Amino acid sequence: MHRSKQLLSVFSLTVLLAACGGGGGGAAAPNAANKSAPASADDIDATIDTSKVKHNLVVGVDNPYYLFHEDILVAQDKGYFKEVGIDNVEIKTIEDPLPALIGGSLDMALYDSDTTIAAAKKSNTGVRFLSVYLGGEANILGVGKGINTAADLKGKTITGGQFNSRNDAILRELLVKNGVTPDKDVKIVSTGGQSNERLQSVIAGVVDGASVQLRHRELLEKAGGKFLFEETRRVPQNGWAANKLLTESPETVTAFLTATLKARQFITNQANKDEVLALMVKKGFDVPPEFANAYSAENAPDYHVADGGFDPADMDKFIQDQIGFKSVPEGTDWRAFTYLEPLWRAQKILGLPFRPALGNV
Repeated sequence: MHRSKQLLSVFSLTVLLAACGGGGGGAAAPNAANKSAPASADDIDATIDTSKVKHNLVVGVDNPYYLFHEDILVAQDKGYFKEVGIDNVEIKTIEDPLPALIGGSLDMALYDSDTTIAAAKKSNTGVRFLSVYLGGEANILGVGKGINTAADLKGKTITGGQFNSRNDAILRELLVKNGVTPDKDVKIVSTGGQSNERLQSVIAGVVDGASVQLRHRELLEKAGGKFLFEETRRVPQNGWAANKLLTESPETVTAFLTATLKARQFITNQANKDEVLALMVKKGFDVPPEFANAYSAENAPDYHVADGGFDPADMDKFIQDQIGFKSVPEGTDWRAFTYLEPLWRAQKILGLPFRPALGNV
């Protein structure tokens, strides 16, 4: 589901954890970036001072699919935001929310982890990566009718989205794993838009194959196509970030994560599927049966990460892979661009284990 656009000049996410040796951060960096990370649970404040919480927030997400909006909408519907002092959260769907986050028109942004960290390294503006949203990645080549084997791909045109994006890079990797040489056996083209648009391009015959997502299987098969190559893996692919809000109202960041993670606990409980999807339809999202059938996979607790956390080893590998793909600058230490105290506070408030574990970052 990762849609990383190789961002280059946009923004900086500076991550705290000085105890882990991560330096960096611009003038907007919160003071916590200059302190040691909490050493024990006793160092984590589990009380939100609602008098210090910003009442109205504007956040940006880069994908119109309901999966990227549901935490906020459920938190609003259930009153979880009210519990922590937030009255309203406005969601803006923006293909690239990072400039707006840096400029201050967005309080928080949901975006690709590697793109955010790469921009943090380049721009040094004080933005911080805070918490993982999707922790699984489906790498799938969907193809049109008549393509049934790797040999059938020869001479065909396919796309992984924009050149130099993570989708483009991992599609090329998937081809190689299956004995197909990119740019020799197949023609790879650069396209804009998200995976839903790529699916429609395959169905319409604009391209012969494309990087698609789990929810697209039934729609593609109904059109005579199929998933030719498919793999899933654990990757902390995207998550929430903040910038000025961390200095102007740090209590609000913890409040936001607390409310949305509480909503995510509800969402990832599969017994609540019908209620969640009914709310999404009520809010105007298109959720055909084929997308609804993908709920259990896309909202599994280890995919739509129920606790907002991650394994540092997974982040290490992810960023190193991205350095290899040239989408993250050489020598980048993600620890220098991540601030985890708001996540740990939210986890403690909700009775969740600390993840990453304290002292293990």
